[in-house]
Amino acid sequence: MSKNHHVQELLVEQGKRIRALHEIISRPDLSFDEQIDETLHLGCALLGTEIGKVGRQDPENNISEFLNTVVISELPVKRGTVLPLDKTFCQVTFASPETIAISHVSESEYKDHPAAAFLGMESYIGCSINVFGKKFGTVNFSNRTPVKNPFTDADKDLVNLIGSWISVMMERQLEAEELKKAKEQAEQANKAKSEFLANMSHEIRTPLTAIIGYSDFALSDTQTEEERISGLKIIRGSGKHLLHLINDILDFSKIEAGELDIVEAETHVPSLLHDVESIMSGQAKLKNLDFNINYEFPIPECIQTDDLRLKQILLNLCSNAIKFTETGGVEINVAYSEAEKNIRFKVIDTGIGLTADQINTIFKPFKQADAGTARKYGGTGLGLSLSTRLAKLLNGELTAKSKLETGSEFELVINLNADSVHNNTRFLHSLHDETEVLESESRLRLKGNILVADDEIFNQDLIAMYINDMGPEVTIAENGQKAVDEALKGNFDLVYMDMQMPVLSGVDAVKTLREANYTGPIVMLSANATREDRMKCEQAGCDDFVTKPIDSDRLYEVTAHYLSK
Repeated sequence: MSKNHHVQELLVEQGKRIRALHEIISRPDLSFDEQIDETLHLGCALLGTEIGKVGRQDPENNISEFLNTVVISELPVKRGTVLPLDKTFCQVTFASPETIAISHVSESEYKDHPAAAFLGMESYIGCSINVFGKKFGTVNFSNRTPVKNPFTDADKDLVNLIGSWISVMMERQLEAEELKKAKEQAEQANKAKSEFLANMSHEIRTPLTAIIGYSDFALSDTQTEEERISGLKIIRGSGKHLLHLINDILDFSKIEAGELDIVEAETHVPSLLHDVESIMSGQAKLKNLDFNINYEFPIPECIQTDDLRLKQILLNLCSNAIKFTETGGVEINVAYSEAEKNIRFKVIDTGIGLTADQINTIFKPFKQADAGTARKYGGTGLGLSLSTRLAKLLNGELTAKSKLETGSEFELVINLNADSVHNNTRFLHSLHDETEVLESESRLRLKGNILVADDEIFNQDLIAMYINDMGPEVTIAENGQKAVDEALKGNFDLVYMDMQMPVLSGVDAVKTLREANYTGPIVMLSANATREDRMKCEQAGCDDFVTKPIDSDRLYEVTAHYLSK
């Protein structure tokens, strides 16, 4: 037989092998694992071996794990078997860029390799598998006896082709799994958001129903004075509840976009907790619950933090505690750790409690303990998720532990930096010296002339009523230009300037006044309460900032402050 004829026969034989492999890998009725198993069967038949394996190798941990196995004989070679890598020929294969072929181990350079004695294999051929450019494992075929026909270059090419195909298929399989996982996550997220939107629609419509309904009744001639006052209180409470919902949504959106700024300032701890107590004790009283704040002295009198966000977290935790507690009470335990330089706020209730699985769920956005929670107790499912993110922004952590039907404990730990607690920090050993600070002051009648600039007639009337009720006289300007004209020709003790107005915006009006050497105090009024808006107002020359909707206590506080000067 001529050499050319022999080469032609080898080519024909190799062509048959490739066609047989192609038939397997192109079968749509076979799964990924089934295609690999069929390929290993084919390899064993073509190479004259009794074992075919696909394995994953981990040199760092000396592990060789069987992923797919085909055994022609009764050998105990099973999927999931884990062997020491250094005692297998896969170690050699994994480390080599080429296909390794050993037709007779005992007569080869590998006769003293640990795998020869450990596995008892006398023939072996294999190549490495790469997945996404990194070595993943090997595909190999072996026999307990030397193969009848020594492995040829054509055999090596076949094994290398099988390895390349398995590499591609593994990449596709991993991509498909990742795609499926991403799809499932997207579907879960969409479901959670759909549930959230449905719940949010309910949450928003509930206070709106009360606001619109009781407003209609307040206009009725049939209502008594007592009924009208009761209805107005419900309208006010519903409005505040609606504002709380909107603030939570906006804050969560800002955090998601990375746009929520933390503004640290010296924060008087007892005053902050007194504010929380004054708000939450009323809610607790409505349900005949106790509400207490307990101090583990000594505690620092002041810390550096964002008091607004710290208060927001505590109010969220207390509000939740009261919502899910029917008997007993809610308390806040406050303690300071000198060793760890942190201050801890524990909000403890005697409510319905939570399971371990529910605790893992409640900190996720749009989630509540279970589907029935939103129906029974209401809420957006944002409060705890928002609180835990705010805690991180404050260099802290929010954790929870609970027992079903017994109660829950939420602990907020705020880690204090060197500026927060230093040698000059005053530590309180009781609240005796703080009585004067914590006592709420009764409103005194104020005197003065105030200019209010706002383009909305309802806002004009409302703010004027607030200020008239305090005592001062009010002059109205309906746009920024008229505000400038009035301020320059009048004698005002304070100017309240709306941020967005026609003709001349509030910011431009303030700039114009300052450029004209107007030195009186100017306070910006705005529904835009972002850090950027505040900075614009400060840069324009504003002395202070009051957000809308107007809080009457805040308005009185600011008005009294500037009129006293």
